[in-house]
Amino acid sequence: MKKHLLVSLLVLLVGAGLLLVGCESLNGPDPAALDASLEESFDVTATENQESILKTSGVNIDSANGFFSLRWSEVSQRFKGTTFVVGHASAVVFEKPATPRDRNAAGLDMGDVSLAIGADKFDLRKLMLRLSGVRYGVGGGSRHGQGGPNGERPEIVNIPFVGGGSYQLAATGSDKVAAFNLTIKAPTKLVAITGLTDKQEIDATQDLKITWDGDAAATDMAVVLAPLVKRGRFGGSQRLEPIFQSVNAAAGSYTITAAALQELISKSGAKAFSLHLSQGVHSEVTDAKLGKIILSAGGDDRVMLTVK
Repeated sequence: MKKHLLVSLLVLLVGAGLLLVGCESLNGPDPAALDASLEESFDVTATENQESILKTSGVNIDSANGFFSLRWSEVSQRFKGTTFVVGHASAVVFEKPATPRDRNAAGLDMGDVSLAIGADKFDLRKLMLRLSGVRYGVGGGSRHGQGGPNGERPEIVNIPFVGGGSYQLAATGSDKVAAFNLTIKAPTKLVAITGLTDKQEIDATQDLKITWDGDAAATDMAVVLAPLVKRGRFGGSQRLEPIFQSVNAAAGSYTITAAALQELISKSGAKAFSLHLSQGVHSEVTDAKLGKIILSAGGDDRVMLTVK
């Protein structure tokens, strides 16, 4: 069954610390404002954050010529009060080693690119960008999904998660890139935060223990603590730099010290945080012409926390 999909291309976050006119702290957990601000505080599908998670997990991305990523993350339907998990996929290759968000590196045309799992096949839409060359992407649910040429919004598409499943990535090739077929195995299960509930109030004078259920054999895992986005009265906002910390997937828990929490609160002035766990696997393939290609697959879970 072939599904022709609209693109949901990963979008770069504004650099940490960018301040727009009229920013102010959000005092007190107003539910609607809290939801909106924390959803913006850390977008796991953003290219910048994907890079940071890989680097935090010890992956050397600076020497790679190609990146293929599969992510499953929770998406909120704020007005319906529901959440669900959707899959995202992206692909880019370069003539020389570069990072996915390197604005000076142009992505190469790979022809038609598709992703298959079992009987399901997904076409990754090719987007030709003036400054960054050719990029490929597909997925659903991200509010950052980019519309089509006439500005239409992308539909929500779920690339299904199959624990331990083999996902086949294929490209027909072009005069720049030879045709290829690559495989990445998904983790056996998606990570889920345990012991903390969404919008839970925490005491910043006490250590914060994070526990999870997931794939103990996952090779890449990071904890991300992102301060609340400060909203301005004129629509501006200030995105504050998250904390990234590598953790051992097999440990099942990690503790953020009270001192670290208080330091982050002192620097950011934030009274609420978005706590993310990212867990997955990656592999490296060397192509005779393209060089090193990094393939990654994983999932994410998140809870929102307020501070007493």
